[in-house]
Amino acid sequence: MDLFSLTHSSTETLSPVTTLNQERILLVDDDELHRSCLKEFLERRGYECLEAMNGVTGLDMLRQEPISIIITDNNMPEMDGLTFIEHVKHEFPNEILPIFLMTAELSSPVRLRAFKNGVYRVFEKPLDFQELCYAVDWVAKFDLHPPLSVKSSPT
Repeated sequence: MDLFSLTHSSTETLSPVTTLNQERILLVDDDELHRSCLKEFLERRGYECLEAMNGVTGLDMLRQEPISIIITDNNMPEMDGLTFIEHVKHEFPNEILPIFLMTAELSSPVRLRAFKNGVYRVFEKPLDFQELCYAVDWVAKFDLHPPLSVKSSPT
């Protein structure tokens, strides 16, 4: 079965995000296959995706690139997703940045720590790509937030 055939192809049912106001999504995940599948799903919906293999690389990218939405895995080497989110909130305290967390360990402490740090939604792995895409579409359409400005980062 073609994984991408699960997405809607009809423009009547679902229209992709316009390229005039294109959201830039940072995907932070150490699993290259998972990250590339998610990138493919999101790019087919009209989003621009940047990739990082861990939280350390993700922070470096945030300091250099304007980002609108972050999707991060939790279990990664060097810096896990929750620690990455805490660093993002510390470095960019005045920014409104939608963040989604993916995790195979959906325990109460993980969920609580995520929500205390402003995570919009936690998705359990194995991930339902379509469900995550719908959540991203909703944020892109209704949550009026400017992209993270690299100028707002403290020097």
